Amino acid sequence: MTARLVHVFTVGAILLAVLARATLASPADFRRSAEPADQALAADDLVERVLAENAGLASLHAAVDVARAQVVPAGALPDPQVAIDVAPRTVGGFDASPGIDDNARISWSISQAFPWPGTLDLRAAAARKEAAAVTEGVAGLRLRLVAATNSAYAEWRYVHRALVINNTNQDLVDELRRVAEQRYAAGLAQQQDVLQAEVELQRLKRQAFVLERLKRAVRAKINALLNRDANDVLPPPQALPALQTLSAYSTLRDLALAAHPELAQMQRRIAANKDREALARKDFYPDFKVFGGSRGVMDPAERRLYVGVGLSLPLNRDKYRARLDAAKADTLRLEAELAERRAQLLSQLERAYAAVEEARHSIALYENELVPLAGENLSAARAGYGAGGGSFLDVIDAEKSELDAKLNLARVRADYFAARAELTRWVGGSLLESAAVAPNHGDLSHE
Repeated sequence: MTARLVHVFTVGAILLAVLARATLASPADFRRSAEPADQALAADDLVERVLAENAGLASLHAAVDVARAQVVPAGALPDPQVAIDVAPRTVGGFDASPGIDDNARISWSISQAFPWPGTLDLRAAAARKEAAAVTEGVAGLRLRLVAATNSAYAEWRYVHRALVINNTNQDLVDELRRVAEQRYAAGLAQQQDVLQAEVELQRLKRQAFVLERLKRAVRAKINALLNRDANDVLPPPQALPALQTLSAYSTLRDLALAAHPELAQMQRRIAANKDREALARKDFYPDFKVFGGSRGVMDPAERRLYVGVGLSLPLNRDKYRARLDAAKADTLRLEAELAERRAQLLSQLERAYAAVEEARHSIALYENELVPLAGENLSAARAGYGAGGGSFLDVIDAEKSELDAKLNLARVRADYFAARAELTRWVGGSLLESAAVAPNHGDLSHE
């Protein structure tokens, strides 16, 4: 009986230990098997997939087709008109059955309207420019999607790197806790050392849960860009590309002002509206109509052909002046919006350029100074504690400093990649970058 109770208690203790480890395990442990590790996701591949699958981009492509289809109808003549008329009381008689007889006086005519010369060309030109504006809108959306995708990819890389750093520090603190336990058992340390290690370990596990939540949020964002379900599995990311040197700000500024799709779109719309101004001026002139037909006369057996020309009489000049004033005001509105958008673009360009430069300097600072110094500080604190000349709190503080330095390095690398993506957007698609800055190795150093 006693042996059976011991066996039951032993099995229960094992089960409790397993449950406790499952409860305290890092969230990454649960999802590691859910994400394919055999094929890492590259940033360029993700961008290509987003551009191929994004629903908003597909919608704009359809809008381009709609706008282009309006060009031909805009420049086409109105349909010709055919008319047939019958003189009263000439079809049938009082004593005859209804129908068409030899006494019927039937006339017919065909007519074609012609707007004032140049009107059709202006309508077609305005439609073409509107279609070109919609096409520039597609290019602008592509820039926004590429920037958003690269920013999300940078976050995807950061959260994976942060979880690796967190897991490494958990192993380190767990090792420090075992050392503290051994020294405490030997009477060489205080119980507070063990408790400090346990507190730090639980803090790291809490941080892992926060990072896992961020990971799910970033995955949902990327899946939304891909027009997929938020929980669809994504491969882990590759290392971020190496740093690039940028062209001078003045060069990028000139490039943005000359070729940015958002500015080009508004310029196309202004040009289309000026064509509408010219169309409004055409309203002051008459439209023409050419017609001809056959008309019956007094003798039913006789038919006479006729041709003629008609024209409209634009007598209500106030109506046409109002249309012209409206077209001019709309052009002024678009020009003001273009000036405002140009100022906003230059502001965004300046901010993105400054963010890229700041991230580049921060990466160099962390790689060359802060991360190596934090590692040396941790090594010195561990050596001092092992020799009995330092406190365990110094070791924990050094571990926190190294953790922060590595996480901050991963953060500024992601910030650099995201800022460069934003800068690419505001420039208009090309940064005119030179070769990678040596000897930087992207995300591979200090890992």
